[in-house]
Amino acid sequence: MSDYKMIPCAHYDYLELACLRSYWLKIELQDGSQCQARAITTQTHADKTEWLVVEHQAGQQTLRLDSIIAITPTDPAASFGRVMIASQ
Repeated sequence: MSDYKMIPCAHYDYLELACLRSYWLKIELQDGSQCQARAITTQTHADKTEWLVVEHQAGQQTLRLDSIIAITPTDPAASFGRVMIASQ
């Protein structure tokens, strides 16, 4: 992936809330793939890229935030629904 494109702060707040509440998410990615994973934490690397750390059956994975199109909590009692993260 080329230059990192920061996501809007309001969208970052949803990711942090998902991590705080350990939500299982349906995650839609820029490459057209999807995954189901539990939100663990967010990270900022030295190069200023931001990442979502998730856990699923295969173990932990990091997803660059600008590669995520949308997240949808799978828990019906979640405090938010589908959120668009980065533009396509």
